[in-house]
Amino acid sequence: VGGWQSSGPPPLPASTLRGVDSLEWVDGGEALAYTARDGRGRPARALLHTIGSHHTEDVLLVEEEEESCSLCLSTTKDGAWLAISSHSRDSSEVRLLPATEARGATPRLVAPREAGVHYFVEGLAPSCLLLISRSARAGGGSGGGGSGGGGSGGG
Repeated sequence: VGGWQSSGPPPLPASTLRGVDSLEWVDGGEALAYTARDGRGRPARALLHTIGSHHTEDVLLVEEEEESCSLCLSTTKDGAWLAISSHSRDSSEVRLLPATEARGATPRLVAPREAGVHYFVEGLAPSCLLLISRSARAGGGSGGGGSGGGGSGGG
């Protein structure tokens, strides 16, 4: 960049990621976790992009095979964990990665999906807090959708 002068670091190399639905900085800002949409527009894959690398080198963290589910990313309030949440209308499941060491780590499943149960994970150093919402008719027909909070929005 001709004529660029600053006392700070040089600008980051440009990276273009298309079809991104949610994203979170990890590894002290050296990497970006993001969800990518499938052909139907559903956020179905969570990937890890190292800043300065080409997007073809991004690492697949999770791929959601269930078509009724969508992925969303959030970091816990304490900054310790990257939560990869998969939500459907009547259930959810969450996988965690250490937010400061995401590259090279394997996402760990907190609890498997269960019909009628939504849950959300929040960091509470040195542990995690699990917030659970069960529908009135867990596993039953079309009843109760009201999962209440949790959601994918973290915070």
